[in-house]
Amino acid sequence: MNAPNTSLLKITLTACLLISVPVMGLASTNTPQKWKMDVPKTNVDFKVAYLGNGTIDGQFNKVNGSINYDMKNPTATTINFTVHTHSVDAGGNLRNALLRRKELLNIAQYPTMTFVSKKVNMINAKEANVTGDFTVLGQTKPLTVRVTLANMKNDPVTQKPILKFRATGMIDRFTYGVTAFPSIVGNMIPLDITGSLVAAN
Repeated sequence: MNAPNTSLLKITLTACLLISVPVMGLASTNTPQKWKMDVPKTNVDFKVAYLGNGTIDGQFNKVNGSINYDMKNPTATTINFTVHTHSVDAGGNLRNALLRRKELLNIAQYPTMTFVSKKVNMINAKEANVTGDFTVLGQTKPLTVRVTLANMKNDPVTQKPILKFRATGMIDRFTYGVTAFPSIVGNMIPLDITGSLVAAN
């Protein structure tokens, strides 16, 4: 279940990029006002304590969702983020099988985890706390992630403007009632979601 929280999430979306950032190196006439998530370039990574003194690094390979970000009104940003639990990859069949078990991610009964944003609090021009509903294993609880946007730049391949983002947070799997294997898998799960926003039109 460590993984699940992560996914979120990393609701994180986690989800999660809505900040009015200073535009560097691009003329204002070339600055898109509205942005959307570039799903193929979104990564949901997690890290969890394993067997006491070790750690497992993993990711979810299948995510989808949408982010609607208006540069002129960043606090009105909306995020809907879905992580497919069967896509968990912790670097080995045995680890993946453990995380997919009924006692943890329970992928057979709960194939997805979701994050739906509710509130955006700006910290500064490039950072915000995004709070939303995170649903995992049939339970919905509030989750807040810290989102940071990089300066806008041109994609080296497409030469179109992009905004790279990173969302980080922490989830306690015990909060969701996932208490199995406490001596094997840690309960606190750091989230780390990275990706890009591209012009919506």
